[in-house]
Amino acid sequence: MFKSVVLIPTYNEAKSIESLLKDLGNLGLNIIVIDDNSPDRTASLIKSLNYSNVRLIENGAKGGIGAAYLAGLELALKDGYDVIGTMDADGSHLVNDLKNMLDTAATCDVVMGTRWTKGGSVHNWSLHRRILSQFGTWYARKVLSLPFKDLTGGLRVYKGTMLRKLNLNSIRSNGYCFQIEMIRACSSINSVIKEVPITFIEREQGESKMNAKIVIEAFWRVTLWGFMRLIGINADKLHYVK
Repeated sequence: MFKSVVLIPTYNEAKSIESLLKDLGNLGLNIIVIDDNSPDRTASLIKSLNYSNVRLIENGAKGGIGAAYLAGLELALKDGYDVIGTMDADGSHLVNDLKNMLDTAATCDVVMGTRWTKGGSVHNWSLHRRILSQFGTWYARKVLSLPFKDLTGGLRVYKGTMLRKLNLNSIRSNGYCFQIEMIRACSSINSVIKEVPITFIEREQGESKMNAKIVIEAFWRVTLWGFMRLIGINADKLHYVK
């Protein structure tokens, strides 16, 4: 039986986190929450719940989703977890989808929850958000020559054995580009990556963290990586592998 944990970064998610923690607890999963000093006292709420399967990292001032995930991955690997899931705190990812992905992880190194594929779906998003998300994945696929259909999604499952081969300190992206860079890094060591269709439901509580800065970071980094690949400067294996 694999030893599994789910990482959940939070920033002002007090309205939604308790329900998610209960649902995950029903699956018997261990959880690491990484909170960036939420003004709405998300961390205090989690402490007050005192769930035995939940650990809290108080990550200091808001540093972005990339820094939060790296802090969670460091702790999970230190604690010897075999399978490490990642998901949003706002209820947009379904616990049943995560369960299916954890089962799939037995046959691969990475499982990507994919919205933009047959069987996947997105609910309550504006046309603008749909176009932005789909264009982002299309652009990254073309520029980086990656075959995957949803490079920016946050519902993922990683094998600990694969992550231990990576120099995670070399991951520099801090917004949603972090998701792209993680797959870029995993692909660089020829990881077996599978995509599983999921349902994404736009949050009902709180506010989206998407902003222009995050979009610009992703476009700039992907373009730079693509340019380096085009001119033959491709040191991925040296850059990402321990």
